[in-house]
Amino acid sequence: MSDKAGTIDGKSTAGRLSRRSVLKGGAAAGAAGWTMRFPAVHGAEAGTIRIGYVGAISGPGNLFGECIDFVKKQVEKACAGGLTIGGKTYAIEVLVRDSQSSINVAGQIAAELMTRQKVDLIVCPESFVAIAGGQMAVINQTPIVSTLFPSDAMVAIRGGPDAYANKGKPWTFHFTFNTTDIGAIYMGLWRPFRNKLNGKVGTLYVDQPAAKGFADPNYGLPSFLNKEGYTIVDAGLFKNETDDFSNQISTFKNADTQILTGFIFAYHFVPFWRTAAQTGFKPEIVCIAGAFLFPGGVDALGDRGDGMASEIWWTPKLPVVSSLTGQTAQALADEWEATQNKQWSPVLGYTHAAWEVAIAGLKASGDPKNREAVRSALSKLTLETVVGKLDFANSKIPGIAQTALAGGQWRKRKGGKYPYELVVTYNDSAAPFKIEDEFKLLSQLS
Repeated sequence: MSDKAGTIDGKSTAGRLSRRSVLKGGAAAGAAGWTMRFPAVHGAEAGTIRIGYVGAISGPGNLFGECIDFVKKQVEKACAGGLTIGGKTYAIEVLVRDSQSSINVAGQIAAELMTRQKVDLIVCPESFVAIAGGQMAVINQTPIVSTLFPSDAMVAIRGGPDAYANKGKPWTFHFTFNTTDIGAIYMGLWRPFRNKLNGKVGTLYVDQPAAKGFADPNYGLPSFLNKEGYTIVDAGLFKNETDDFSNQISTFKNADTQILTGFIFAYHFVPFWRTAAQTGFKPEIVCIAGAFLFPGGVDALGDRGDGMASEIWWTPKLPVVSSLTGQTAQALADEWEATQNKQWSPVLGYTHAAWEVAIAGLKASGDPKNREAVRSALSKLTLETVVGKLDFANSKIPGIAQTALAGGQWRKRKGGKYPYELVVTYNDSAAPFKIEDEFKLLSQLS
């Protein structure tokens, strides 16, 4: 299905559905966006399935939404001619919205999609709609499929297991790992050097929901650091607009900090790392959530990106296949790089898998216009996806499916199109991440 099938306010979008237009429309109009429609081509339509599709297309977390348009086109192709469910063929209408990386904007979008647009389902890879609009989803009985946010943090923000799961009848279906899984990965990555370094760990967090989950003293990184006997040098939370980190670096340097961790975005770490170099702060391990999920965040460091460490959500080397397109993980990454001229990132796999869950739930419902039927189908769903097996049916918390993690480092390539590659150096789970090299200190790579 080509872009000619799309509409904005009833007008043809031929030649206009570019990423640039999405950014322009989303940034200018907040909850505004654009709509695409896949008509049923065989016989009369049984109806139209309306799906809200929300991501951080602009704003400080826009790298989490960089795959929105690409995956949209994959869904467009997979659903060309509509969707056949229960012997009936339905047209599909997808209403794309930009959260602008804002919880407040996401809440406005949730209200608009549920009450004014009356969508049948919402897909939100960056999860802010699930956080801000979770209770609205219960009240309006609108299923949400979300990801790219730690599951335990999602449940906690939504008021605990009973509140999140609506006493066993969830309307949000969220899949990822837990914050505690990331803590365990970090401890495993560093363990070979536990007795070779001084045990002082500097922590740095941006004032943002996911980062606050990481900073939680009982369930976040501090609990793991204390359990392992590390000495925490805490620089606290900083505002999202901060670009001067000289005070934090001074704190770490004066304490002789050898490990740096926390949750910050790539555009924070670039000025941080530049100032660190200027002031002579040279930690042996830099292992940070958020900043190094994306190749661009490491590329921006130039030659000083070698050895940056992070949890690994997804890699093209995983032996998995998409239930939506039939692509292997490698084929998905190859298509991304060929069409976008960008290196793959873990967000690609998860953004794609969100639609696998959504389409599978609609098909299993038997009646995609019956929201309770869709909700019930999602709650019983077990699905092999491009990020692995997602099991909502047997989850300890209804509406939550866990995914696995590994850990690793970005390493300089000796050749190839892109300067760095993400290498798995630690995996203690049953997930099929293959260890590719041993973890190394920054001084060993310089």
